[in-house]
Amino acid sequence: MKFARTLVLTLMACAMAAPAYAGAFSFNKAPAEKMVADCKDEGIELTMEEANAIVAARANKHFTSVEDLEGVLTGRKIAELDPIEEDDDLIFNPNAMPGMKAY
Repeated sequence: MKFARTLVLTLMACAMAAPAYAGAFSFNKAPAEKMVADCKDEGIELTMEEANAIVAARANKHFTSVEDLEGVLTGRKIAELDPIEEDDDLIFNPNAMPGMKAY
């Protein structure tokens, strides 16, 4: 009985934690449609043209730093997206706190 209760509580905790990365995507892997939709869900406008430019650019390079997006997106758009560098990847994480990467 104690095991069942522990299992249920663990599953509930996992289910509540799952949305933490909902809306997060890799600039190296996500389709353009997902990028646009996930940004829209967070109140950020990423146009299909911008998302397609990211997809086209990643055919020739792997995004690992914020600087890799320069030349693909404007500096203002990059700042708005506030991507994070994570495990040799560049991630849009709507839960990241802007300006806190260096801390």
